[in-house]
Amino acid sequence: NSLDFPPAQALPLIAENISDVRLGYGIYLAYSMAWIIVGPLIVWVALGTRKTTGILCNMAIGLICASALARAIGIIRWLTASTFLASEYSDSSDATAATIELIQYAINSWGGAIGEILGVSLFTVGWLVVTCILIVRNDGLPNWLGWLGFLVAPILASPVIELFGMTADIFVSTLSIHLWLFAVGGVMMTMGESKKPAG
Repeated sequence: NSLDFPPAQALPLIAENISDVRLGYGIYLAYSMAWIIVGPLIVWVALGTRKTTGILCNMAIGLICASALARAIGIIRWLTASTFLASEYSDSSDATAATIELIQYAINSWGGAIGEILGVSLFTVGWLVVTCILIVRNDGLPNWLGWLGFLVAPILASPVIELFGMTADIFVSTLSIHLWLFAVGGVMMTMGESKKPAG
Protein backbone atom coordinates (compact mmCIF):
# COMPACT_ATOMS: atom_id res chain seq x y z
CA ASN A 1 0.00 0.00 0.00
CA SER A 2 1.65 3.24 -1.15
CA LEU A 3 -0.07 5.14 1.69
CA ASP A 4 2.21 3.27 4.09
CA PHE A 5 5.43 4.18 2.24
CA PRO A 6 7.92 6.21 4.29
CA PRO A 7 8.18 9.89 3.23
CA ALA A 8 11.54 9.32 1.52
CA GLN A 9 9.80 6.89 -0.82
CA ALA A 10 6.36 8.53 -1.05
CA LEU A 11 7.43 12.13 -1.78
CA PRO A 12 9.34 11.36 -5.02
CA LEU A 13 6.41 9.22 -6.20
CA ILE A 14 4.00 12.09 -5.56
CA ALA A 15 6.28 14.52 -7.42
CA GLU A 16 6.57 12.17 -10.41
CA ASN A 17 2.82 11.53 -10.60
CA ILE A 18 1.42 14.80 -9.30
CA SER A 19 -1.31 15.10 -11.96
CA ASP A 20 -2.51 11.56 -11.26
CA VAL A 21 -2.42 12.21 -7.52
CA ARG A 22 -4.59 15.31 -7.94
CA LEU A 23 -7.02 13.51 -10.25
CA GLY A 24 -7.28 10.42 -8.07
CA TYR A 25 -7.74 12.26 -4.80
CA GLY A 26 -10.03 14.79 -6.47
CA ILE A 27 -12.33 11.92 -7.46
CA TYR A 28 -12.03 10.43 -3.96
CA LEU A 29 -12.93 13.83 -2.48
CA ALA A 30 -16.06 14.01 -4.67
CA TYR A 31 -17.00 10.45 -3.63
CA SER A 32 -16.55 11.32 0.03
CA MET A 33 -18.66 14.45 -0.21
CA ALA A 34 -21.39 12.40 -1.92
CA TRP A 35 -22.04 10.81 1.48
CA ILE A 36 -23.79 14.07 2.41
CA ILE A 37 -26.46 13.08 -0.14
CA VAL A 38 -26.38 9.28 0.09
CA GLY A 39 -26.44 9.03 3.90
CA PRO A 40 -29.55 11.17 4.50
CA LEU A 41 -31.27 9.56 1.48
CA ILE A 42 -30.93 6.10 3.04
CA VAL A 43 -32.23 7.48 6.33
CA TRP A 44 -35.22 9.03 4.55
CA VAL A 45 -36.04 5.79 2.73
CA ALA A 46 -35.67 3.84 5.99
CA LEU A 47 -38.43 5.94 7.59
CA GLY A 48 -40.92 4.45 5.13
CA THR A 49 -44.46 5.67 5.71
CA ARG A 50 -43.41 7.59 8.85
CA LYS A 51 -41.83 10.61 7.17
CA THR A 52 -41.31 12.52 10.39
CA THR A 53 -37.86 13.47 11.58
CA GLY A 54 -36.81 12.92 15.16
CA ILE A 55 -33.69 12.83 17.29
CA LEU A 56 -32.42 9.60 15.70
CA CYS A 57 -32.96 10.89 12.18
CA ASN A 58 -31.19 14.17 12.97
CA MET A 59 -28.39 12.30 14.72
CA ALA A 60 -27.82 10.06 11.69
CA ILE A 61 -27.68 13.04 9.33
CA GLY A 62 -25.30 14.91 11.63
CA LEU A 63 -22.98 11.91 11.93
CA ILE A 64 -22.77 11.29 8.18
CA CYS A 65 -22.09 14.99 7.51
CA ALA A 66 -19.33 14.88 10.14
CA SER A 67 -17.99 11.78 8.42
CA ALA A 68 -17.88 13.55 5.05
CA LEU A 69 -16.10 16.54 6.58
CA ALA A 70 -13.50 14.36 8.32
CA ARG A 71 -12.94 12.39 5.10
CA ALA A 72 -12.46 15.65 3.20
CA ILE A 73 -9.87 16.90 5.69
CA GLY A 74 -7.99 13.62 5.38
CA ILE A 75 -8.05 13.69 1.58
CA ILE A 76 -7.12 17.36 1.18
CA ARG A 77 -3.71 16.71 2.72
CA TRP A 78 -2.79 14.89 -0.51
CA LEU A 79 -4.02 17.76 -2.68
CA THR A 80 -2.30 20.55 -0.75
CA ALA A 81 0.44 19.91 1.82
CA SER A 82 1.78 16.65 0.39
CA THR A 83 1.97 17.90 -3.19
CA PHE A 84 3.75 21.08 -2.02
CA LEU A 85 6.22 19.11 0.09
CA ALA A 86 6.84 16.70 -2.78
CA SER A 87 7.67 19.59 -5.10
CA GLU A 88 10.11 21.06 -2.58
CA TYR A 89 11.65 17.71 -1.70
CA SER A 90 13.37 17.02 -5.03
CA ASP A 91 15.48 20.22 -4.89
CA SER A 92 16.22 20.20 -1.17
CA SER A 93 19.52 19.64 0.63
CA ASP A 94 19.98 16.61 2.88
CA ALA A 95 19.19 18.61 6.01
CA THR A 96 16.11 20.21 4.47
CA ALA A 97 15.01 16.86 3.04
CA ALA A 98 15.04 15.33 6.51
CA THR A 99 12.84 18.17 7.80
CA ILE A 100 10.41 17.77 4.88
CA GLU A 101 10.22 14.03 5.54
CA LEU A 102 9.37 14.68 9.18
CA ILE A 103 6.67 17.20 8.23
CA GLN A 104 5.19 14.79 5.69
CA TYR A 105 5.15 11.99 8.26
CA ALA A 106 3.36 14.20 10.79
CA ILE A 107 0.81 15.50 8.25
CA ASN A 108 0.12 12.00 6.93
CA SER A 109 -0.36 10.57 10.41
CA TRP A 110 -2.61 13.43 11.50
CA GLY A 111 -4.64 13.54 8.28
CA GLY A 112 -4.94 9.76 8.18
CA ALA A 113 -6.29 9.63 11.71
CA ILE A 114 -8.92 12.28 10.93
CA GLY A 115 -9.90 10.93 7.52
CA GLU A 116 -9.69 7.19 8.03
CA ILE A 117 -10.28 6.61 11.72
CA LEU A 118 -12.79 9.40 12.41
CA GLY A 119 -14.32 9.86 8.95
CA VAL A 120 -14.29 6.46 7.27
CA SER A 121 -14.66 4.53 10.50
CA LEU A 122 -16.12 6.04 13.68
CA PHE A 123 -18.51 8.71 12.36
CA THR A 124 -19.71 6.32 9.66
CA VAL A 125 -20.20 3.58 12.26
CA GLY A 126 -22.32 5.98 14.29
CA TRP A 127 -24.42 6.78 11.23
CA LEU A 128 -24.73 3.08 10.36
CA VAL A 129 -25.88 2.05 13.83
CA VAL A 130 -28.46 4.85 14.10
CA THR A 131 -29.66 4.18 10.55
CA CYS A 132 -30.03 0.47 11.30
CA ILE A 133 -32.11 1.31 14.39
CA LEU A 134 -34.36 3.36 12.12
CA ILE A 135 -34.55 0.50 9.61
CA VAL A 136 -35.61 -1.98 12.30
CA ARG A 137 -38.12 0.42 13.84
CA ASN A 138 -39.74 1.56 10.59
CA ASP A 139 -41.11 0.00 7.42
CA GLY A 140 -39.06 1.68 4.69
CA LEU A 141 -36.46 -1.06 4.28
CA PRO A 142 -36.41 -4.77 5.22
CA ASN A 143 -35.42 -5.49 8.81
CA TRP A 144 -32.67 -7.86 7.70
CA LEU A 145 -30.74 -4.88 6.31
CA GLY A 146 -30.78 -3.35 9.77
CA TRP A 147 -29.56 -6.52 11.46
CA LEU A 148 -26.89 -6.96 8.78
CA GLY A 149 -25.75 -3.39 9.42
CA PHE A 150 -25.33 -4.16 13.12
CA LEU A 151 -22.97 -7.01 12.13
CA VAL A 152 -21.02 -4.72 9.80
CA ALA A 153 -20.59 -1.97 12.43
CA PRO A 154 -17.82 -3.62 14.53
CA ILE A 155 -15.89 -4.54 11.37
CA LEU A 156 -16.13 -0.96 10.17
CA ALA A 157 -15.02 0.29 13.58
CA SER A 158 -11.91 -1.94 13.67
CA PRO A 159 -9.44 0.77 12.43
CA VAL A 160 -9.78 2.48 15.82
CA ILE A 161 -7.28 -0.05 17.19
CA GLU A 162 -4.59 1.80 15.22
CA LEU A 163 -4.81 4.56 17.83
CA PHE A 164 -3.37 2.04 20.29
CA GLY A 165 -0.47 0.92 18.10
CA MET A 166 -2.15 -2.11 16.54
CA THR A 167 -2.77 -2.75 12.84
CA ALA A 168 -6.21 -2.99 11.24
CA ASP A 169 -7.17 -4.27 7.81
CA ILE A 170 -8.56 -1.10 6.22
CA PHE A 171 -9.53 -2.99 3.06
CA VAL A 172 -11.80 -5.41 4.94
CA SER A 173 -13.27 -2.57 6.99
CA THR A 174 -14.07 -0.47 3.91
CA LEU A 175 -15.32 -3.49 1.96
CA SER A 176 -17.82 -4.33 4.70
CA ILE A 177 -19.67 -1.01 4.46
CA HIS A 178 -19.63 -1.07 0.65
CA LEU A 179 -21.17 -4.55 0.58
CA TRP A 180 -23.90 -3.28 2.91
CA LEU A 181 -24.45 -0.26 0.66
CA PHE A 182 -24.70 -2.52 -2.39
CA ALA A 183 -27.32 -4.57 -0.54
CA VAL A 184 -29.28 -1.41 0.33
CA GLY A 185 -29.00 -0.17 -3.25
CA GLY A 186 -30.20 -3.51 -4.61
CA VAL A 187 -33.21 -3.51 -2.30
CA MET A 188 -34.07 0.10 -3.19
CA MET A 189 -33.87 -0.72 -6.92
CA THR A 190 -36.15 -3.73 -6.40
CA MET A 191 -38.59 -1.57 -4.47
CA GLY A 192 -38.57 0.97 -7.30
CA GLU A 193 -39.26 -1.72 -9.89
CA SER A 194 -42.13 -3.18 -7.85
CA LYS A 195 -43.85 0.23 -7.71
CA LYS A 196 -43.86 0.68 -11.50
CA PRO A 197 -47.29 0.20 -13.08
CA ALA A 198 -47.70 -2.95 -15.13
CA GLY A 199 -47.99 -2.81 -18.91
